Amino acid sequence: MTLRALVGVLGFGAAVLLAGCGGAKGPAAATVSGEVKLNGVPVEKGVISYTPTDGTGAPATAEIKKGRYEIATTAGSKMVLISAPVAGQRQKDQVSLDTPMIESIPEKYNAKSELTFDVVAGSNSKDWDLDSKKK
Repeated sequence: MTLRALVGVLGFGAAVLLAGCGGAKGPAAATVSGEVKLNGVPVEKGVISYTPTDGTGAPATAEIKKGRYEIATTAGSKMVLISAPVAGQRQKDQVSLDTPMIESIPEKYNAKSELTFDVVAGSNSKDWDLDSKKK
């Protein structure tokens, strides 16, 4: 699945979930923008998601382009997941023509994210400087 398709599917899912939430006033709208770096270098292309830590509400997802992102979400505590898959090497005995994708960001920032951010109503700024070196 391409990065654009992944963002589209996640965005469509969020829209479907939010469509059924009419009437009741929910959390205040917010935006978060900033820069994402890995080992001091801007992440060229990837995806960032802000998911409510209390499990209510839909995650918000946006593309990272040339190290920058801007995401529309709601106020509240969020778990943040950052992913930047890159094309891997095909094995010579591989039957599929698809090039495998390899995650360039350590799992502590995505599959097992340790990142959180308290989003306030309105405009927010948050830069993420990630480190892939073992400590």
